[in-house]
Amino acid sequence: MTRDRGGGGAAPLSPDDAFTLLGNETRIAILRALWDAYDPHEADGSVSFSDLFDRVDVDDSGNFNYHLGRLTGHFVRRTADGYRLAAPGFRVVRAVVAGGVTGDPTVGPSPVDADCPLCGSPVEITHEDGTTWARCTACEGYWPRRGGEIFGFSLPPAGLRGRDADGVLDATIAYSIHRFEAMCDGVCPECGSAVDSSLAVCADHDADGSVCDACDSRFAAVLTFACTACKFDWRSPSYAAVSHHPALVAFYFDRGVEHVPATWDGLRRGLDWHEEVLTTDPPAVRVTAAHGRDRLAFVVDAAGSVASVTERSVSQQ
Repeated sequence: MTRDRGGGGAAPLSPDDAFTLLGNETRIAILRALWDAYDPHEADGSVSFSDLFDRVDVDDSGNFNYHLGRLTGHFVRRTADGYRLAAPGFRVVRAVVAGGVTGDPTVGPSPVDADCPLCGSPVEITHEDGTTWARCTACEGYWPRRGGEIFGFSLPPAGLRGRDADGVLDATIAYSIHRFEAMCDGVCPECGSAVDSSLAVCADHDADGSVCDACDSRFAAVLTFACTACKFDWRSPSYAAVSHHPALVAFYFDRGVEHVPATWDGLRRGLDWHEEVLTTDPPAVRVTAAHGRDRLAFVVDAAGSVASVTERSVSQQ
């Protein structure tokens, strides 16, 4: 169980009051000082008043005490041994440390050790506006209007630190796919609220595997997940709904393949699965994974859920 709990039972703050409390350099410095002193391995981690004062660049102890008092009860919790961050305080500082609210770094085109699932050409990544884009260097990818895009997944700025291009690719996939799995389970990874999900199908989709003129995609169906509270949303091809299904993992494992969805190999494998539109109203698709002569087919319904799973073998051609 995590120890950065609650705010000591304090009444909730309105958004205006919360931002007002944080709109001061000394208060932010106090939160950062408590963060710097925090050790996840210690049972309490409280900082005494005098130690905290020494850690913050302020000369007037009375002024310091005033700002500390304003934070205490919601962002900071007072204990028998001093002060420590409450859960809202942790969230604020973690957002700052992740860089999502303070920075927007970019990474220019960088080659990675991956090949395009469509044509086998080298893949390169870029990072901008909090998103890592993987693109083929030769073909039009899965969404031609996006410049040969294979995928675009989010990664906070902190995820770039200390990693080369291959490390950024791996971190982006792991970070985003695990968050997507939470969305599939009906839990928003941003705020923990409930998630609405739905499947949409292009009724005029070209079924020959090429890019469709109607929807500009190789995928006929798109899953949309949206948080009912914070409006965090995610859109993905239909194959993503089954990528972490236990029947799929077992199907590959029984055939000597370790299927880990949150990896480049797992994602690339999903891009090769066959998608078939079953109905358009209500929308439903069949996604089929293959290994040798064996097939595992999933029906994904209008809610973006797996409605059925069928395994079969085909005759050797």
